[in-house]
Amino acid sequence: MKLLFVTNMYPNKDHIYNGIHVKEQIEYLSKNYPIEHQIYFINGRASKLNYIKSILGISNLIRKENFDIIHIHFGLSGLFLLFNPFIITPILITLHGSDTNPNKSGGLLLKITMMVVNRVNKVIILNERMLSLFYKQSFKLNKIPCGINVKVFDSKRKNTKEVFRIGFPGDRKRPEKNFKLFKSITDSLIVENKNIEIIEFHNLTRNQVIENLSKLDCLLMTSLNEGSPQIIKEAMAGGIPIISTNVGDVQYLLSGVKNCYVIDSFDPDKFIIPLENLIALEAAQRVTNGKQRIEELQLDQDSVVSKIYDLYKEILNEKEN
Repeated sequence: MKLLFVTNMYPNKDHIYNGIHVKEQIEYLSKNYPIEHQIYFINGRASKLNYIKSILGISNLIRKENFDIIHIHFGLSGLFLLFNPFIITPILITLHGSDTNPNKSGGLLLKITMMVVNRVNKVIILNERMLSLFYKQSFKLNKIPCGINVKVFDSKRKNTKEVFRIGFPGDRKRPEKNFKLFKSITDSLIVENKNIEIIEFHNLTRNQVIENLSKLDCLLMTSLNEGSPQIIKEAMAGGIPIISTNVGDVQYLLSGVKNCYVIDSFDPDKFIIPLENLIALEAAQRVTNGKQRIEELQLDQDSVVSKIYDLYKEILNEKEN
């Protein structure tokens, strides 16, 4: 089976953590299944013109190579489909969250994503909001959130009683990550608790992410919009308490997970009591049953990639019939 992966989410020297979960998914597929593949990376962070350049570049590559399936990651990465109506190769797209945000880029990104979805054979979505958003294309939809390697993140906890460490998951410069709310919450907390330390999870290596997660007493996500956030699943696998706004599939992920809270509000005061509850615990008690929840939901990498490979086979069977 020969695949072309088209993505604007992939690690590079300037953004070493960007799309790391996409890279790991592709590598896991290639390692465990009979797949030959090429990757066409669109570096949209470097220049938006790279999306325009990709229209011709991808079309030329498709003409030269005999791909069985094209797998697109992120709606805007499928822009080439809107300029080439003659592609007959079956196409699958994975949507990742911000490509379905109606407030992103004045709604233009969502419009492009919807047009791309109309052109593909199958769509992988991450949460129920996406399911309702693309209900007219329900026959194409497959809910398969991205998985994680549970063993990698199930590391020994290194939190201490001396310091209460709170993690901010993402780049503070990205508006959707809502660092303003995070800072408002933590500033209020620091007034009463002097032993607070903040760790930001941005542009870190895999080993740095694992090491820093193990030190946390709480991961605090204040995002305005998410798909199925990987950092939440990674923290769950490590048994780290999580407090999050009600975005993406976080409510679903954390259902029944102890010492975790989903706040259906952007009022900073609503986050203080859950944080104080965690601070009141002994360091050794700041643990969760998140790993068991990940396994229960079959969000380990092996289960997720198996579902994706089955979808590939389904696409090829439909083509033959």
